[in-house]
Amino acid sequence: MDKKLITLAIHTPAKARVLQQTLEERGIETFLENVEDEGEGVSNSIAVRINEYDIIKAVGIIESVQLFRYDNEQTYKIDDGRKRILVAVDFSGYSIKVCRAAFAIASKVNAKVKILHVYKMRFPITFPFADSVNLDNEKESPLDKARRLMLDFCYEIDKKISEKEFPSVNYSYSLREGIESEEIENFTHEYKPFLLVLGTKGKSNNVNDIVGNVTADIIEMTNIPVIAIPENSPIKKMDDVRHIAFLTNFQKGDLDSFDMLVNILRPYQSVRITLIHVNAVNRKGDRWTETELLGMKEYFQKKYPELNVGYELLDSPDMIEAVDYFIDEEGVNIIALTTKRRNLLGRIFLPSVSRKVLHLRTDMPLLILRG
Repeated sequence: MDKKLITLAIHTPAKARVLQQTLEERGIETFLENVEDEGEGVSNSIAVRINEYDIIKAVGIIESVQLFRYDNEQTYKIDDGRKRILVAVDFSGYSIKVCRAAFAIASKVNAKVKILHVYKMRFPITFPFADSVNLDNEKESPLDKARRLMLDFCYEIDKKISEKEFPSVNYSYSLREGIESEEIENFTHEYKPFLLVLGTKGKSNNVNDIVGNVTADIIEMTNIPVIAIPENSPIKKMDDVRHIAFLTNFQKGDLDSFDMLVNILRPYQSVRITLIHVNAVNRKGDRWTETELLGMKEYFQKKYPELNVGYELLDSPDMIEAVDYFIDEEGVNIIALTTKRRNLLGRIFLPSVSRKVLHLRTDMPLLILRG
């Protein structure tokens, strides 16, 4: 019977050779294959392939030696310097949609993707003798289940890459144990991605299932731009995005955030961007006039002449309702806004605009920028 080879990881040549040496020193046969970058016909990446029956053992080795942890200086020495995109998945039905967006952006900006799954702890605390505990009533440990689900998920991604449904990009995965929002925040500090891509759930009949609650927590805890993609979003691919509404008070933090938005959207120059400011009718301190808006318009036209940027002043006592109406009338595909990292008390007692939008528009992708 012919041996069935599967791809364990796609790395730079230097990292691929380190992985090959690590596995072969422990008795696992490996094979290296060049991976052609889409549209260029040249290879900057190497696929590390192994026999299918060795996959569980290989994953265990990688995790036990903590290979390629990004808080390790040696990892940076052999890294290719590409931008990094982190995508968090829970293996639900829309996780593949989240990866589709991450892979599409990675292909456009020459970035690599890390797929992260956080599985729940078996015990409320970590016991030093946990490996020796015999749980006869559990056939599969949380880690083994997470490994199995991740491998099945990567098979699906590889299939979509081979069928040209996904672009071929450098990607790998990591598994972490713990509380989802906390572990994702910790991993962003370690991995240092320029963008985090998440999924959000739609409304359900379960009163305990608060829409977008975990996603909102992550958004408010991290310091990097975040794209939150709802499971029922009509957007199938990034090229479907035609109109982005950027909510702004035209403060300096918003102007800095707009630079982030431009960098993310640089490969998508046909996208229309509308900067929206809501004049609250019951508040006078932050009201803008048409003259002020004209000055802002001239500023953006001079700094970003290549962009299709529009401007809208909305007068309303309720900012969220005003934005919601504009979205429906103008065919907006993505809402973008600026927010800052918030502490625990702020997250509990002062719901952010991003959290309000997540709850109101459960079908609308949200791009959170950092001021």
